[in-house]
Parts: sequence; C-alpha cells; structure tokens
Amino acid sequence: MEFAKKIEEIKFDNDGVSEPIAMASAAGWYVGKVCKEDGFVQPYDRFTEYFATPEEAKVILDTPIEDGGFNENFGVVEKEFG
Repeated sequence: MEFAKKIEEIKFDNDGVSEPIAMASAAGWYVGKVCKEDGFVQPYDRFTEYFATPEEAKVILDTPIEDGGFNENFGVVEKEFG
C-alpha cells in the first residue's frame, strides 16, 4: 500500500479512520480511507475506480463535493465569492 502523502500528514478521526486520501494497491491508484488498528495502518474503504497515476486520483480529492469530488473546503460560498 502506498500513499500520495506522508502517513504523518494524514488526519484520523477518534475512531482511527482517515480522511479521504489518494493511495495505491496492486490494481492502481484510488481515493479511499485507511484505519489505524492495533498499531497498523490498513485499507478501510475505496470510493473511486482505479487510476494509473497518483495525480489522477488527487484531482478527485481537489474537486468540490458538489461536483462529485471529496474537497469539503471548497463549497458554494467560496465559488461565489472567491
């Protein structure tokens, strides 16, 4: 398992589940979540199809939620008022 960002930079909730991240498996890059359990980080959920590169998966992370992506920090207000 490979991540597009350092494990130390990934945000986890109180249950040990991460924010959506770009990560890779043997099948390719995708957007999903990991969890910390018993001292190990392991896959938790996959949200997208597989991509050939981490950059393709990161585009989905940067896309606003209302446009089908996972970026919660870019919403309607920011679109309207920059």
